Amino acid sequence: MTGQLDTAELVAPRRESRATVLIVEDDSAMRLLLEIYLSSFGYDVLLAENGDAALGMAASRPDIRAMVMDVVMSGLSGQQLAEAIKGALPGICILFCSGHPAKALTSYGIDLAAGNFLQKPCRPADLKRKMEELLASN
Repeated sequence: MTGQLDTAELVAPRRESRATVLIVEDDSAMRLLLEIYLSSFGYDVLLAENGDAALGMAASRPDIRAMVMDVVMSGLSGQQLAEAIKGALPGICILFCSGHPAKALTSYGIDLAAGNFLQKPCRPADLKRKMEELLASN
């Protein structure tokens, strides 16, 4: 069902970590929700509330394999942050998320055809599948 959390997707036993994921989200409730989801899938999760914090983490954490980030944030946009992060971590997988209409995101430089975008709010199963796809392709 859309809009309802399927807790069965979150109760699987935690496995050894698959990867370190950095969440960059300026909304604290959404940041917490993404942390809960990704941790339950076995990822080690780091949190940043803005682009500056994310850049600091990227400089000191070469083990970050993926980043889940909001597209529209104060300061650096998601696309600007992605370009800067790729300079520090060239092999990083990036998943953009936004609650804005997908059609409006092209003005922020997001290529929806690239396959690295999820509309917020997202179902845990969709987030898990997208993360697995991105990490497997890298």
